[in-house]
Amino acid sequence: MQLFLERLIYFWAGITFIGIIGYLIYVAFFLIIVIAFYSLLVAILATLFYHFYWSKRDN
Repeated sequence: MQLFLERLIYFWAGITFIGIIGYLIYVAFFLIIVIAFYSLLVAILATLFYHFYWSKRDN
């Protein structure tokens, strides 16, 4: 019985570790995607501001 419980704990710890690593990869990927889209939005807004306002302020 002790061998069974020992193996159960090892399998449980292994599956939990794999799940945690998978979740961290998912969160990191999602965070990278979100940061990339926010960066794209800021770049588009900065380009629009420069193109339509800042570059023509002397004219």
